[in-house]
Amino acid sequence: MTENIPVMEMGPIERTMRTLKLGGLAREWKTVPYHSTEQYVTELLEVEVREREANRMARMVKTAGFHVLKTLDSFVWKPTIAIPQGISREEMESAAFVQRKENLIFIGTVGTGKTHLATAIALSLCQDGRRARFFTAASLANILLEKNQKGTLNNFLATLKKVELMVIDEIGFVPLHKDAAELLFQVVADCYERKSLIITSNLEFSQWNTVFGDNRLTAALIDRLVHHSHVVVFSGESHRLQESMLRLKGGDGGSGA
Repeated sequence: MTENIPVMEMGPIERTMRTLKLGGLAREWKTVPYHSTEQYVTELLEVEVREREANRMARMVKTAGFHVLKTLDSFVWKPTIAIPQGISREEMESAAFVQRKENLIFIGTVGTGKTHLATAIALSLCQDGRRARFFTAASLANILLEKNQKGTLNNFLATLKKVELMVIDEIGFVPLHKDAAELLFQVVADCYERKSLIITSNLEFSQWNTVFGDNRLTAALIDRLVHHSHVVVFSGESHRLQESMLRLKGGDGGSGA
């Protein structure tokens, strides 16, 4: 027979729980039925464990810095995405390459799904309680320059060392200042064989010197990236353009990119 906790105890019990930072229990302890002491305590502890795990994942997602949340469920694997030998779709989705400290490089025209897939993989990692960070190349360059000028660059780089996967999005959209290019090279070099990167770019490797402005630095950066990388080529028309045309025609736009 189920026994109810006396209502008059709810106030002080909840206050004590919150004092002990047991937020999950403070909200849900009243809903847990009592059948036996062991069962009741076990279920109470499970409530708090679930709450803390959910909070931890939320912090991981917030810290990652995603611009927009995109999931693997909403990503459309089109035939125009060329997956190279050495890795499978399943290994990318499960982030198995992160265990091996390998990189993914997504190259293709604008709007073909590169950022969506990169974000979704990193988000999935965060939801597993693991650390990831998301930057555009331009925003990361600006952060590096600012931290360097303020003398806090080493502290920032130390935070990146705790990350398992880093996404650097949109290499090629904005040419980088010489100092920013050198600092970004330092970040990539620090990641080499220590953690995984996902790089997205609308430019082929032969055009990256237009972004970094130095042939030798560009060659050294590409050399480090490609050594343990899988290059995935995204072809075809822009998903966003296709969706816009469908909406104009009154059709269903699908999931986007």
